[in-house]
Amino acid sequence: MGGDSDYQNRGKVTRVWMTCIPVSDLSTALFFYSEVLGLDIALDERSNNWVELGPTEPLGKIALYVPSKLDKRQPGGSTGIVFETDSIYELHRRLVDEGVKFIMKPQRQEWGGLMAIFTDPDGNELCVVEDPEHYTRR
Repeated sequence: MGGDSDYQNRGKVTRVWMTCIPVSDLSTALFFYSEVLGLDIALDERSNNWVELGPTEPLGKIALYVPSKLDKRQPGGSTGIVFETDSIYELHRRLVDEGVKFIMKPQRQEWGGLMAIFTDPDGNELCVVEDPEHYTRR
């Protein structure tokens, strides 16, 4: 009946559900993340200053929100978000054509993959990698 093994497997972190990005203007941010980056809108609560974007379940989402003046997190700076792409050079070219600012153009990293860092309209830093061998490299 499962017993102890079912009990021992409960209460573990199972995935990253969502990460939240503070923005100054929800409409501008929504355009960037949905139209420029191509993320689908999963939940539209603009009336509550909240929009969730990302792939269909069970993968992680990004939530955009306008923080209050008292919120410690304000727009700008590192988000800690790392996107993955199948062609970093094509993504870089497309985003540059859209006027996106890159802090670091695509570069080969010591660990073997390619990485670039760019910003959204609020200066929030986003990282992208191309590393198809990430989980198989020894």
